[in-house]
Amino acid sequence: MTRETRRSSQIGLLLAILLITVAATAQISPGQFDYALAQMSLASHGRILAAFEMGLSQPGFPADQLMALIHRLTPIPGPIEEKESILLLFTRTLESGMPIDGLLPTGFELASALEEGLPIEGILLEALKGIAQGSAVSTISAGITQRLTLLREIRDLLFERGIFRVPVGSAQSTPTALPADRFDRLVVQIADAVSDYLEGGGRPFEGEEMYALVADRLHRLPEVVVLPQDVSLVLDRIAPPDLTQVALAALT
Repeated sequence: MTRETRRSSQIGLLLAILLITVAATAQISPGQFDYALAQMSLASHGRILAAFEMGLSQPGFPADQLMALIHRLTPIPGPIEEKESILLLFTRTLESGMPIDGLLPTGFELASALEEGLPIEGILLEALKGIAQGSAVSTISAGITQRLTLLREIRDLLFERGIFRVPVGSAQSTPTALPADRFDRLVVQIADAVSDYLEGGGRPFEGEEMYALVADRLHRLPEVVVLPQDVSLVLDRIAPPDLTQVALAALT
């Protein structure tokens, strides 16, 4: 192969790579995002779309993964506000000039949690607060994952102790089968107490201390948040070693 031939081949290869790159980034257009978002009738449709359009102008923007997340969220039953909050998390990240690549796996975790019926509103509010404070995307993502783990662990612990969640619209069959809103509030408050303990440098093996913090938090909450009988039900059925296992799961 002559020098000219090699040079022509190299130029051809570079042109091919460039064309592939352009084709890949052009696969998803603003119009496609517009159409996909319209399927959810979002109140913040315009703002979300504007942020995604801004992202499309950036090299290496993960448009295909973001579109996959939209398609993942669309058919999930439940309040549209929670789906919108997940997308607003990415919107705020883009508006803040931060990359969303490291946050996308967490977006799919949130979608799965939403599908499970986990109460994720508080987690999203904390994540948005982190963005506003300029926290690193990796820190925000790790915080979301830890809090989701705590929610699941507390929910499963209550199930194991015979405290169940009654779906919305169903009758409460027994005193330990709580309406969904009451059950969810207990899960959130216990998970938040354990999360605050760990973030404050608490050690997971200090189960007695965690239990005391959980009990104190639940007793201090007004009845509009948790009912006294629900507090008694939970505190009678969980123990310090249970909270140690929950904390360990969140840290691993």
